[in-house]
Amino acid sequence: MINRMMKDSGNKAYIKDLGRLDQSALSSEITTISDVSYIADDDPEQTLDIYFRNDGIVKPVLIDIHGGGFISHDKKIDGVFANVMAQNGFVVFALNYRLAYPEYTVFDQIEDIDKATRWIYKNASSYEGDAGDLYLAGHSSGGVNAVAESLLSISPDMLSDYGFEKRDYMYNGLLLDCGLMHFYKNSVAYNGMRGMVFPKRYKNDVRYRHLVFAENSEISRLPKTVIITNESDELKDMSLYFDGLLKNRNVEHILFENGSKGHMGVIFEPKADGMRLLGEVSEYLKG
Repeated sequence: MINRMMKDSGNKAYIKDLGRLDQSALSSEITTISDVSYIADDDPEQTLDIYFRNDGIVKPVLIDIHGGGFISHDKKIDGVFANVMAQNGFVVFALNYRLAYPEYTVFDQIEDIDKATRWIYKNASSYEGDAGDLYLAGHSSGGVNAVAESLLSISPDMLSDYGFEKRDYMYNGLLLDCGLMHFYKNSVAYNGMRGMVFPKRYKNDVRYRHLVFAENSEISRLPKTVIITNESDELKDMSLYFDGLLKNRNVEHILFENGSKGHMGVIFEPKADGMRLLGEVSEYLKG
């Protein structure tokens, strides 16, 4: 009953959140291609949207993973953010993936993202994207999936444990906005959340062990990383936690604590500071 209520609440929040996007940040100079299937089926949860300035110039690729507590929301919630990042010189691929509960789990999401990134690697050049210059962005729970995807590109053991084929690409940078980066913390609320979005006996599943970042030695091999949070982000402590973890592992990174207000600040209002923050983030990643 509680899990169903949480799922319904997340779906209702998504509808409300769409209305909070600052559409004035959109640029008509950005081409948008919507609902492209990255595998051969008709499932809208396995599609992506593409945002780029169609000017004949090859650009770095940013793969964007939306949040929603693993159980709700859609790539459309990141539409304004994706448009702004395209204004900053990226070809942005915003992903959908199968939402967790009741049928699917986070492991299914990681599989979907793996398939999507392979499709992007093969097809990026058709949209002026440089498949040799890849970046990842993740918001809230999408931050967990973004780190998982980055780890898959550097860890043969993780690829094997997930049953994925060898890949020919890695990432040059990570952007984690208000991330759920300590989702494995021990508390009643987070124990319940994990029980909802992972299969039974997940703690004994070798795939899960790769996601306990504090115990994963491969974290030290992550590419340079941007962490964004702000004073009114309810998950700020998780961003600070991950900042400390990266410091301990000597990972090149930068922490921005001046993002737009709230947990969805950069997603809702990228213009709150004149889009200066996302400009600085873009320059850091590409620099």
